[in-house]
Amino acid sequence: MNDDPVITVTSVSKTYGSKPVLKNIDLRVYRTQGVCICGVNGAGKSTLLRVIAGLLRPAKGSVKLCGLDVNSEPEKTKSLLGVISHKSMLYPDLTISENLLCFARLYGVKDGEHRVRELLDDAELSSYRYDKAAVLSRGMLQRLAIARAIVHSPAVLLADEPFTGLDAEASRHLISALGKFRAGGGTLVMTTHNSSLALQCCDRVVVLDKSRFIFDAKTSQIDTCRFMED
Repeated sequence: MNDDPVITVTSVSKTYGSKPVLKNIDLRVYRTQGVCICGVNGAGKSTLLRVIAGLLRPAKGSVKLCGLDVNSEPEKTKSLLGVISHKSMLYPDLTISENLLCFARLYGVKDGEHRVRELLDDAELSSYRYDKAAVLSRGMLQRLAIARAIVHSPAVLLADEPFTGLDAEASRHLISALGKFRAGGGTLVMTTHNSSLALQCCDRVVVLDKSRFIFDAKTSQIDTCRFMED
């Protein structure tokens, strides 16, 4: 493991009006790590991911990606990120290939057509390349969303409740895709309220409760049965 963190969150706090959502959050995530942020609905998981992505500015504290501050160097840090959620962020009237080519061009991917073919093969979507995104099943749409998020080979993938609405087969495919991303050198941070999925996808789990981290451990150190009950 590289000694320098890919993601550095330092003393981050965020409020909505007078309500504190995050309080003095510190987090270091290293290359190829998979970190799952668990917690009940409303715990602040999605807010933290948006702060890491630079979509929300914290009330105090800082976030760095590969040593770059997400607020002072947004263009550079956005190129390091891929983002997926329960929403696909795709164009429904474009075909699968057109969607990926569109994002490849936005990111300036060299030989974008080759990259798109590669991603479609990995996602087992090649035979549907001419179908419009609007007609895809939920599972296929999420596979396409992952391909969209990593078309530019980002250093970091942020996944906000990515399993929402997926059946068991689609969930297995997503777990595999996230594993391949990490095996290729990528760093994953995801949120979920599902403890079982957290343990399958990641090698580290942190729990956010009442705006603070109350638990941080490697999955290998966790009593699986007790953790899932809690």
